[in-house]
Amino acid sequence: MLAAFYYDGQSSQRHPVTLEIVDRTLRIRGATIQLDLPVGTVDFGEPWQATPRCVELPGGARCEVENIAEMKVMLANGGLRDSLTMRLQNRWHWALISLALMIAAGIGAYTHGLPWLAGKIAPLIPAAVTKTLSDTAMAQLEQRALSPSRLAPERQHEISERARRSFSNASSPFWRLHFRSSSQFGPNALALPGGDIILLDSLVALTKTPEQIDAVIAHELGHLAHRHAMRQLIQHTTVSIVLAVWLGDVSAAAVSLASQLALSDYSRDAEREADAFAAHQLLRCCGSSEPLVEVLQVIERRTPGAADALFGTHPDTSKRIAAIRNIR
Repeated sequence: MLAAFYYDGQSSQRHPVTLEIVDRTLRIRGATIQLDLPVGTVDFGEPWQATPRCVELPGGARCEVENIAEMKVMLANGGLRDSLTMRLQNRWHWALISLALMIAAGIGAYTHGLPWLAGKIAPLIPAAVTKTLSDTAMAQLEQRALSPSRLAPERQHEISERARRSFSNASSPFWRLHFRSSSQFGPNALALPGGDIILLDSLVALTKTPEQIDAVIAHELGHLAHRHAMRQLIQHTTVSIVLAVWLGDVSAAAVSLASQLALSDYSRDAEREADAFAAHQLLRCCGSSEPLVEVLQVIERRTPGAADALFGTHPDTSKRIAAIRNIR
């Protein structure tokens, strides 16, 4: 028989008892305790290093066993085994395998499941919500990073009118063109989900032909058409909430959604989709997708590697160019 202490669940007083399993029944015997309980109604707890093992009884009572080794023998003699989870916990190699599987599942959910989910949710976001987020992002950008454009009004009008003639078709999403300058972003363009395209002076200065400016605008239209900004926002927000709940600080999820919209990088798949959209638009309006190739080449020659960072986490420039030229 196994020595233990019995607590009735009503007071802190403990009673010395003995435990024994006979015919699938746990017998608890003490000076004033006489209990016979089916083993199916008893939770024998889990071993944890050298701490006493708690045996939970019906009605809130419990027993504490200090001799873990003898209890293990008693359970084995009574035909009881630790659960599969408990047995795996005591085998380090199985613990490592479980950890590896958990990490693999997390990576798979992040790289495949989350983008798929974001793609399904993004089209369901009401236009009013999208516009509010876009307007807020625009206001934050103008407060923190953007300045009025130094381009002459005539130049801005010329670019806007050419883009309107080139991309006002059924396959183009709703869009508005804004001209700004920035000392933080360098040669760049941004597309906000409400249809706002921000074209920076430094990027206009790098272009050599009107068609190249068209190519930049067409690329940003591709991001709008595929709702990349909203999809990326959904992914970032989901990760923020999961991490906040996991770390026990939900307040950490209260991040600036508008800032994420403005500053988050796009995935390689998103960039390929935007390139393909731009190439088709340029073939339709200009007869060639080479202006997009030329923009990438100009930026790459100016600052090696910059073309891959221009719109976020881009594929290698040479691979992008090859894919663009393969579109007919």
